[in-house]
Amino acid sequence: MVNIKRLGVLLGMVLISTTLWAAENPVITMQLLSYYTYMPASDAYSDYMLPSLSLSIASPRSGNVRGEVVLKTPYTSLTSGSATTIVNDILNKAYFKARFPSFRLTAGKTRLSWGDGILFNAGDVLYGSSDTSVSLTQAELRSETGWMTSINYPMGFFSFAEAVILPSIDTHASHMGAGFRYYTNVGNTKVEAGYLTSYETERLHKPYVAMQGNIGPDWYMASSLSIPQSGDIATETKESWLISGGLYHLQDLGNDKTLSLRLEFLTRPFGNWELTSQSDSDCALLLYPEIVYTPSSSLSWSLRSIISPLDLSCNITAGVSWSVFEGFTAVGYLSSPFGDSSDLFSWNAATSAVSLVIGASWIF
Repeated sequence: MVNIKRLGVLLGMVLISTTLWAAENPVITMQLLSYYTYMPASDAYSDYMLPSLSLSIASPRSGNVRGEVVLKTPYTSLTSGSATTIVNDILNKAYFKARFPSFRLTAGKTRLSWGDGILFNAGDVLYGSSDTSVSLTQAELRSETGWMTSINYPMGFFSFAEAVILPSIDTHASHMGAGFRYYTNVGNTKVEAGYLTSYETERLHKPYVAMQGNIGPDWYMASSLSIPQSGDIATETKESWLISGGLYHLQDLGNDKTLSLRLEFLTRPFGNWELTSQSDSDCALLLYPEIVYTPSSSLSWSLRSIISPLDLSCNITAGVSWSVFEGFTAVGYLSSPFGDSSDLFSWNAATSAVSLVIGASWIF
């Protein structure tokens, strides 16, 4: 009976949203992927199908109020987890943006991007972009959303101030979060600085600064701290220091051919710099190189990797995407870790696997 109710919640949300926004042509994304894996630690082969469905309903891109609702198949199984968790997973986005004469208001569940970087971003104090538990087969590597209310106050063509309030995750008012940032241009360089206070297992204070510019390729850098309110403040603050940066360049090769190159890094100055086994929480240096070659408008080849140079381990994903028809794309990925048993990316760890992914997505 409980599972029927949960499924009813999902169907009800879809039906209500479709009814309310029927005139706005919702966008539906359907993805069906077949996974074939080999786990060296247990010498076991397996295969499974992983379907994904997304329904995006956006208001017209005009007027003073805009909004969007995005429903996705949940990461939590419908047969496990609380109803609140399941609904929160299904409701990926639900927000509106209102434009007043002197400021902009955003409220609901969405993603607010602070700092720069598609995988490593020390300026992302809202969600955190420093872990390596990311699937490199995803088009968007960091896509976490959250409930918030934010006010954006323009201060010129390229400057604004922004404040955000985050609700508590456990209904305790003392566990609410709040933050602000200032964004401007200094010459040809974008500069932003901000601060967030949030409650996780304890109250944390997170200042950050980020910059972005162009020297031929685009470049970007960010740095942040996570300062606890109690305990060994000096040691924990020192160990939390993050610095990230990257370079990105898109080269036009002519005849609709392009080559994009990206290199990002993340460093913890007071992390573990020993040339031995590394862990995700204190690894002192990580690299993210990405190469995407597009020989035509319908075909794309990619190579992505997360590298831990201190223990000489890495996780590599090679992919291909072929836009066969309008809205229909065939994809394939081959992923594997390379490293010793105690390395950050271990070949024969209990959960390590070589994966072949074949499937297709359809947007209609």
